[in-house]
Amino acid sequence: MIWCSDAEYVLCQHVDTVSSVTILIFGDVNLGRQLGQELLKGNLKYPFDRMQTLLRSADCVFANLESPISDQHGETESPRSNYVFCAPPVAARVLRQGGVTIVSTANNHALDYSLDGLRETVQDLDTEGVLHVGTSADSVARIAPTVVRRDGIRVGFLAYTQFVNAAGPWKGRLAIFDSIGAGKDIRRLKRKADIVVVSFHGGTEYSDKPDDRTQRQLECLVRAGADIVVCHHPHVPQGIDTVHGSIIFYSLGNFVFNQTTPWAKRSFGVELKMKKKGNAAFLSSVRLIPFRAYKQPATDLTPSDVDSLVSRVRALSNVSIVTRNDSIFVSLPHRDNSQ
Repeated sequence: MIWCSDAEYVLCQHVDTVSSVTILIFGDVNLGRQLGQELLKGNLKYPFDRMQTLLRSADCVFANLESPISDQHGETESPRSNYVFCAPPVAARVLRQGGVTIVSTANNHALDYSLDGLRETVQDLDTEGVLHVGTSADSVARIAPTVVRRDGIRVGFLAYTQFVNAAGPWKGRLAIFDSIGAGKDIRRLKRKADIVVVSFHGGTEYSDKPDDRTQRQLECLVRAGADIVVCHHPHVPQGIDTVHGSIIFYSLGNFVFNQTTPWAKRSFGVELKMKKKGNAAFLSSVRLIPFRAYKQPATDLTPSDVDSLVSRVRALSNVSIVTRNDSIFVSLPHRDNSQ
């Protein structure tokens, strides 16, 4: 046995032992608005019902929770603005039962229902055992990361947002991106995680590419040591890039979200296969999973829709995207992408 840096005893693995973990990552989830009303009627399986087989196939499922969870006595959208919304308290159970393991809560809607709504979100997720990263119920110096352990592999998650819609005392409760602080967070997490995944909420809505400011901030995350960066907020799928040996998904678009523009209703999830041999952990496979995004997402896109989506992502990417056996992979340098 050896003594780990995070103060745990673990069995020492043989140098030839290979462990593996599969993580699914999706885009924006909004369980408020009309979908929140559906949940209040008791239709708890509705959002994730048609994705269950896929979600249950992974060791960990990550998504961006765009809607705070708050008991507003039946209100799931502000009567003053449809850009202010929340999910009912049962939404945390919906996430757990739907197969979602961990969510980012660092986004521009985190304070739509004030600090009370943020606290309710954290408490409800904790009650249902849904992991979360990016916010804190109480004021802290830095928002703590979350580490998921599967088959001896430690995957660390951090989450940041460029901005928040609401004014107020958010400091210490919401992880607003700053390059110095994020760099320290990532370097600290690298000491106790084999692979670091950073969720970044920002950029321009409905755009094809990140703006220059966002691009610089994402590259800052990679230079600090993030292995995988996944971005949210544009609501449409964007491209993929590799920078300094790390991979960036510039926007995963929507997952569960009631938006009707064409590219807001088509996107892809990412299946990441990670392996560890001895003390060396690495990304062994990246598969893209096209699906129809809306209130009830499903992998029932027509072949022409899949071709259109893949063509879009290829055109916006600086990586090679290949199709093998009806599956779509990102080619990784110096690694075998085979299943």
